[in-house]
Amino acid sequence: MITFGNSVQEFYLRTIRKNYKDRKKRLASFKTKEDVLNYVAEIREKIKKIFQFPAEKCPLDMQVTGELDFPGCHMKKVLYHSRENYTVTGSLIYPAQKAEKYPAILFVCGHSENGRLRDMYQTAARQLASRGFVVLSIDPVGQGERHQFPELRPMGCCNEHNILGKQLLLTGDWFGNWRTYDGIRGIDLLLSLPEVDPARIGVMGTSGGGTLTTLISAVEDRLAFAAPSCYITSWYRNVENELPADIEQMVPRAIELGMEMVDLLVAGAPRPRLILGEKNDFFDPRGTKEAYEELKQLYTLLGKGDDVELFIGPGSHSLAQPLRETAYDFFCRHAGLVNPSKKETDPGRIVDEELFATPTGNVLSLPGEKRLHDLILERAAAQKAARRKYTKEEIRSILKQKLGLGDVSVPEFRVLRVQVLDAPTANWVSRFGLKTEDELVMSVLHRRSKDLLYHIEEAKAINLFIPHLDANKELGMRQDTEEYALYGLDYRGVGECTPTTCSPWCNFFAQYEYDFHFTCLGEMTGISYLGGRVKDILSAVELLSQNCPEIHLEAQGQGSVPALIAAVLSDKIKSICLRDPIESWESMVQPLVPEPEKSARACMIDGILQDFDLEELKELVVIKK
Repeated sequence: MITFGNSVQEFYLRTIRKNYKDRKKRLASFKTKEDVLNYVAEIREKIKKIFQFPAEKCPLDMQVTGELDFPGCHMKKVLYHSRENYTVTGSLIYPAQKAEKYPAILFVCGHSENGRLRDMYQTAARQLASRGFVVLSIDPVGQGERHQFPELRPMGCCNEHNILGKQLLLTGDWFGNWRTYDGIRGIDLLLSLPEVDPARIGVMGTSGGGTLTTLISAVEDRLAFAAPSCYITSWYRNVENELPADIEQMVPRAIELGMEMVDLLVAGAPRPRLILGEKNDFFDPRGTKEAYEELKQLYTLLGKGDDVELFIGPGSHSLAQPLRETAYDFFCRHAGLVNPSKKETDPGRIVDEELFATPTGNVLSLPGEKRLHDLILERAAAQKAARRKYTKEEIRSILKQKLGLGDVSVPEFRVLRVQVLDAPTANWVSRFGLKTEDELVMSVLHRRSKDLLYHIEEAKAINLFIPHLDANKELGMRQDTEEYALYGLDYRGVGECTPTTCSPWCNFFAQYEYDFHFTCLGEMTGISYLGGRVKDILSAVELLSQNCPEIHLEAQGQGSVPALIAAVLSDKIKSICLRDPIESWESMVQPLVPEPEKSARACMIDGILQDFDLEELKELVVIKK
């Protein structure tokens, strides 16, 4: 039996591949310095559309909570406020040698549970300090001393990120904004130190820290140099390789705006950049080399070809010693320092607890400290209080705009082979593959009947079942009734259309599964995954309504959200029955950690809590028990 589980992957890959090729063709046409400067200015304007930060900065309120000496450097344990009552933990490390002004590095770590305290991050930060840099090494939210769910550990820092990221999405925010802003405030801290030279500040990190290095360098004009490690490749390679990434690594609207990953570095051209990677990285080193070549081309036209460098190490995803040593040398050269040794020396090591900047090892024990979840709740409450009442037509317009929905027509379809549910009683399932995107079957319509049917026949009324995960399994042995002809629809991503890609665990609602991945791609391309599901339902309704004047929906679980939206948008849907539905979008934000099946990212709309909730949609349709 043919299944269509890879259609969603192919659908998004087509868009991303076209963007990749169109952009490459454009870059190849650049001949002059003016061409590049215009392109850099264009990228910088696009980046302003992606990021959003607080209009005003709160006081940093930096505190030094302890000090330690190491070979060649001195460490201060520090706290500072990124936002009011929202604390960043860090290590501020000074060179042992005296200087009137020091260059500085903001060191941002990857996805380690103990954050900046991981061995290789401690090593890199102290080795940079021993070479003459003031280094501020900070914990990202959800890691080190900033775990947001300490009572639920071990749940994994990536899980923390993605849970918080989904909740932020509903309020119109992006987790990458918060991580990037922590780094911006770290630069504020470095610039507040009179001993730091403001013209020689850099940023470095690997993996999630490589992502953060890239994001900070895209928005921050105060940086002189940057060295992202084990992140830079291309979004095209990631998607073609079926690689989901952390929520802050999927940059919203970037592909819709015609960008590729390396453009986040282009934004800072022609400041010096070192791209670091590994031969055996899951971030495809082919894309890493391509990114370098593109950046090199642009820098060369700007007369700064020597200021972009590449090093691919022999190992796997990490910040291994060859990468660290390459970065030390790069920073020393561009900061005007003499590198005392191309090789590392032993920086010493002590247990994490001795490096804590907080009394307990977690910021939530600090007086007045707020979880990120608390701040999300405050924002959601403010948005709810500021809402106004919309008319049905206004709600339809908002839904269409946010989901990218235009007019929906009767789809082309394939007549697929029938299935038999029960041979002795000859219970048949007729199957129709609906081409709801260009020549791609994105959904499969099932007819439940005792008759063997190869066409969609006339009916007085139709009950169209919209499943949670699988129409056939959830319908069981149900068939037509005297009142309704019974159909089920496996919309994109479920049932026969469940992806076989991006999934080593095959747990539909787990982090990094296809549901998460394809929703992220929808955010990046501006082609909503949920909008596609609604389109599948509306297309099926258009097809069925050719032979039936009365269409009713019955929706289960996560299917309740696209089904309810479809019922609001189509006058051809006469009523809807909701079984075990998702209660509201607010219910996805309220719990500290929502139930995975009740908080699927594919059921969320970016910023929807600013406008209305599911209750307002239910008021616009006929709800049947």
